[in-house]
Amino acid sequence: MKRIFLIVAALSLCVSFGEACNPAPEDNQPNTPEQPEPKPEPEPEPEPEGRNELVAQEGYPEGMKVYYFKNYYEEDSEDYCSGYYAIVDTQKNPKLKFNAVYVENDDTPSNIFASFEGGTPLLATNGGYFWDGKSLSLLISGGEVKSIAAQYTWPTYEGKSYTACPIRAAFGVHADGRMEATWVYCCPDDDNRPYSFSSAKGNNEKVGVFTSTPHSSSGGTLWEPEEAIGGGPMLLNNGRNVAESNYYKEVLHSGGTAALSCQPRTAIGYTEDGKIILFVCDGRKMNGSYGYTLPEVADLLKGLGAVYAVNLDGGGSSVMVGKDGAPLNSPSDGSERRVPTAIVISMQE
Repeated sequence: MKRIFLIVAALSLCVSFGEACNPAPEDNQPNTPEQPEPKPEPEPEPEPEGRNELVAQEGYPEGMKVYYFKNYYEEDSEDYCSGYYAIVDTQKNPKLKFNAVYVENDDTPSNIFASFEGGTPLLATNGGYFWDGKSLSLLISGGEVKSIAAQYTWPTYEGKSYTACPIRAAFGVHADGRMEATWVYCCPDDDNRPYSFSSAKGNNEKVGVFTSTPHSSSGGTLWEPEEAIGGGPMLLNNGRNVAESNYYKEVLHSGGTAALSCQPRTAIGYTEDGKIILFVCDGRKMNGSYGYTLPEVADLLKGLGAVYAVNLDGGGSSVMVGKDGAPLNSPSDGSERRVPTAIVISMQE
């Protein structure tokens, strides 16, 4: 497997303030006015390693950073992967908001960005999986389930077709701002409401083990985030790279996700201190970029500070739209695909 030179972002800044005890001035002491508290130093910018490139994009508000990257696979190789990632700190800037967007009639992320009405859009990416314009992944917007994940799929193992009920990864933001990445299945025994599970249990496409019975709500916990986007597989779980194993457990090998080959990718993760990371890379030689495998995406996100991360739809769907409403990267189809789900980062009024 190709080796990645990771860009490690400086995502936290510790500033300590000392409290001074000022006794009341005596008659023979000058009354010195209090000194203003020192201003926190700006967060240091991440720096690329070796020949790698990292360029900060200008014009984004406080709490939001967007970077172009170009990472060479090896020190003596001319092959590389390039793309963009964004770091969104909603605690530093509470006006920044993560929005999961569902559209009845599929559209390009640029058009979804342009028509967004929940504040000023700043960034958009494609969302989860779909087929023939219809979403196959979970999407929750404003606490309302707009789309459920596929409850059945039909993988092929050693030339034979099977029925499987996959539990797949999703990323959500709760009403109190808490972020969560978990495995979710919409359970038919509770009106197809989404339930969180501790793992992608019951299936393993690598060894031909499949669960064909829909999962029961009694095995999970009702999952009620305010905004959520589904995809799969889980890339990082509590800081561990689980991309390859969950690729098979979430029954994505037969679906064209191609986890172990270099492809265009879209992913989302979050850091321990609550920063969202959105990631898109080009592939298939667009701009000369070969793309990444899913384990490589997981490693890169971990290097940026993510502790949990979820893969979203990739390939020709992968796109990141910048603040000016145009794609930053180069989708491998040569133009944007129409999608039914997307992510929009906005600034609230």
